[in-house]
Amino acid sequence: MQALTLQQLFGVNATQTATELIIKKNDLAAVGLTPHTNNRAEQLVVAVLLKALENFQGVITDENNIPITDENNFPIEYDNRNLWKLLEILRWGFYIPEGTTDRIRNEIIIHSYTREN
Repeated sequence: MQALTLQQLFGVNATQTATELIIKKNDLAAVGLTPHTNNRAEQLVVAVLLKALENFQGVITDENNIPITDENNFPIEYDNRNLWKLLEILRWGFYIPEGTTDRIRNEIIIHSYTREN
């Protein structure tokens, strides 16, 4: 089992000092964040969670971020949840019918583990 790096969880340009964690918004663009000077807090936290989720579960894509599909045209997914020591993140998505429109609600479940002494 491995430990996750700052760059894996927060993007290739993530750094830290004794008092700061620095996350570049451009590193979160691939997960859907459009960087602005006034992004809402919920946009930022969702982007960070989606970036972290990439290390655990997702769909395999090509260099243009287009999903690679199998012979039945279903996206090929991966699951790396068992690779990391103290953290597990998984996506739980289900449909909620609302009137005549189906909505997709994605929930992210986080399990954090501690080491036994």
